[in-house]
Amino acid sequence: MTPLARRLPRELKHNIGKYLGIFLLMCGAIALTSGFLLAAHSIGCLIDNMRDEYTIEDGRVITAFEATDAQLEAAEDAADGVGGVTFFKNFSIDAAIKKPTGDDGTKRTLRTYTHRTEVDIASYCEGAKPQTDDEVAVDRVFATNNTLAIGDKVELEGRAYTICGIMTLPDSQALFLNNSDFTVNTITFGVAEVTDAGFTALEDAGGAPTYTYSFTFKDRDLSVAERTDAEKDMVEALTDADARVDDLIDADSNQGIGYARDDVDGDSAMWTTLLDIIIVIMAFVFVVLTNATIEEESAVIGTLLASGYRKREIVLHYLTLPAIVGIFAAGLGCALGVAFFTEPMRNLYYGSYSLPPFHVYWSWGIFVKCAVVPAAALILITLVGLLRKMGKTPLQFLRHEASGKSGTKRGLRLPERMGFVARFRLRVFLRNLGNFVTLFVGIAFASLLLLFGLAILPTMTHYADNLETSLVAEHQYTLKAPLELEGTAEQRAQWAALDRLQSVDGALLSAAEDAEDELDDAVDTAQTAADILAASPSADNMQAAANALEEVQDKKDALYTRLDELANALGCDRDETIDLIDAASNIDASEDDIHPVNTVDNGADKVAQTEKYAIYQLQYDRGEGNGTETVSIYGISPDSRYWKDLDVGGNRVIFGRGLLDKFGWKEGQKVELDDKYEEKDYFLEYAGDDFAWGTKSDMNVYMSIDDFNELFGNDASYFNGYVSDEELDLDSRYFSGDTTPDDMRAVGDQFIDMMSSLIGLMVGLAVFIFLLFMYLLTKAVIDRSARSISYMKVFGYRDGEISHLYIRSITLCVVASLVLCEPLIIESLAAIFRTMLLTYNGNIEIYVPWSAMAACAGIGFATYLVVAFLHTRSIKRVSLAEALKVQE
Repeated sequence: MTPLARRLPRELKHNIGKYLGIFLLMCGAIALTSGFLLAAHSIGCLIDNMRDEYTIEDGRVITAFEATDAQLEAAEDAADGVGGVTFFKNFSIDAAIKKPTGDDGTKRTLRTYTHRTEVDIASYCEGAKPQTDDEVAVDRVFATNNTLAIGDKVELEGRAYTICGIMTLPDSQALFLNNSDFTVNTITFGVAEVTDAGFTALEDAGGAPTYTYSFTFKDRDLSVAERTDAEKDMVEALTDADARVDDLIDADSNQGIGYARDDVDGDSAMWTTLLDIIIVIMAFVFVVLTNATIEEESAVIGTLLASGYRKREIVLHYLTLPAIVGIFAAGLGCALGVAFFTEPMRNLYYGSYSLPPFHVYWSWGIFVKCAVVPAAALILITLVGLLRKMGKTPLQFLRHEASGKSGTKRGLRLPERMGFVARFRLRVFLRNLGNFVTLFVGIAFASLLLLFGLAILPTMTHYADNLETSLVAEHQYTLKAPLELEGTAEQRAQWAALDRLQSVDGALLSAAEDAEDELDDAVDTAQTAADILAASPSADNMQAAANALEEVQDKKDALYTRLDELANALGCDRDETIDLIDAASNIDASEDDIHPVNTVDNGADKVAQTEKYAIYQLQYDRGEGNGTETVSIYGISPDSRYWKDLDVGGNRVIFGRGLLDKFGWKEGQKVELDDKYEEKDYFLEYAGDDFAWGTKSDMNVYMSIDDFNELFGNDASYFNGYVSDEELDLDSRYFSGDTTPDDMRAVGDQFIDMMSSLIGLMVGLAVFIFLLFMYLLTKAVIDRSARSISYMKVFGYRDGEISHLYIRSITLCVVASLVLCEPLIIESLAAIFRTMLLTYNGNIEIYVPWSAMAACAGIGFATYLVVAFLHTRSIKRVSLAEALKVQE
């Protein structure tokens, strides 16, 4: 063993605290990151395999009313150019769910489907699929968050069901009540499956079906552009066939399908960046500490160089321990991450997303990224620092001039009026300026992590408060088509009759209408034959009249048969069916813009406080490949009682402040918005601050309802929503949704629930980084000042007095760093949030309360106190003999 190699164990023992701290930080960071990345990689592979394994749809079309076979055939024909498409009925009912016991009264919704076997096939992790009409299978995440288990009794729309299975649906990997929502909702929203009979029972109990038609292209390798073009052709064909299309959602834009994958990819990039930052900072810490060691052993290095050792041998010597520590930490960290942290990191996602059973998919890329790259980067950066430091002559090393300048070092002359203590502390600071700069960077980085963890809950709460504020009434109803609340009893009866008739298969109603037309034609023919017979009573004319009467009877029998079939479907007798047809036929359709009348009378007082509005969604291209933002365009009354202080008269267009904050639109800028269904572009001009409204979470555009209808080419009386402080009873065929303050609060609660497990991890990691950075870098200051401390002991200074001089200097720098970095990290947090959330709908404003900033500084300082206590012990261990060592 060479003399230099014999020094390595002694150096490791002498600096065990330094190397142990670096090892723990690097090993911990790599363990967490490798565990997360392996879990994320496995989840990504799992999601990618689900498309074929569970036959995930390529898209879906939602219609206001059930589509006919002819309409679906028209859509299928429109897709022949790309190889064809297959449609599947995927109807659902948003059923209110209650537990018979222990229900807290919170509004919860289960989007309930019939059990599917051809597309979007469920994955069962417990129990079995529903077999009877009173069994239901519930989503795993919703069941977990609401403490539901197999065998529990629940009520859906007031009807009793028994939970028979716990499953996940591949088109609801992320639980979004609406596809335009900003975040998942796993607390008050879930999905479920029932039998066909159970679904019919829900309809009978008052559940309003959503007519969704999922589709898969026969060529499943179509590009996004080809698929999008085909989908537009299909929607156009449906519209031409008189089907009302409410929404078209491609699989790529369906958040229930793609959100989990995007979230995993985004978080993976964030964790990788976090690891890179930690490794780079650790490398620079290595450089700082190694430089301190070289300065401390300057005379030894000079002697070795003068004795014939080459610089590369000395560089290799001082690189050996950092390399060994780095390689060992990287290898052990990666092993620990795979063995112990993959499962906890997997739970972070399985607590929020509905995914099939987890399997680990190994990736050598993660091993390279988490073990090889960090170790290599650490060694390379440390090597560069060593080579730069070793560019001195042996004489310079012997004279202790390795720190930089050649010749005799002279201290900066300080003002005489400064006291001894102040000048001493200032010199400590100046001599260790590089260490303190690195300390500031480390404190800033740790504070960034800590403040992020402390501010995320207030930010989400602030966001939820803004969402509640943006909701101007207790209920904001959206409709599939205009529906009038005001009407006479006769009008309600007529529309109720039409509503009931249209609730059955359209083929039955069409057959009855055709039979009635044929009977009318036969009656006309018989009347003509009778008139001819009266004018000319011949045998031939008598036979013709008899044949005509026989034809009338046949057509009448055929009509009765059709009426009986229709009556059977309606659950009534023939006479009642005829009455329904007569009532529906009396609807006054003389006006082109006639609107249906709600069949339930909500009362004059409730109707009087409601207000009509119109809403439509357009898309804004975020640019740079960041996708499109969904922007809701509102048409409201210029003198609205709900949108107070919002002046939309005189062709004024008002922009929500969330749009302005997120995209930074300037006064006079024309904003291009795209209609993805009609392939039209709309240009709206932002006219300045006077045309902004709402909070920084408001992502809407407002105009008068007249301007709205003119912009989109609607009838002058068009509307598709009501705002009301009172709950309304609306016909299910026209009802689309009801947004309440509870729904807005649920968004914030969901964010808090998702982030709560991550917050403790981030706070713990930040405190750990605080502790190690402060210890390692302030220890370098103490070690570098060992001779000075020894001199002071020789001169009679006690340990407490020495600690007062040195530790207080370090303390002032730490406190200054904690305070000065606060504005910097707040701006950094805002930039990080803006970048992270750019590709998501909505705008979350970073909100850092004073309490969070105070807590960040307090935790940082409390952590430093632990370090300061350790340093007081280090000062006590400095020997008087240090002062007697020969300097040259």
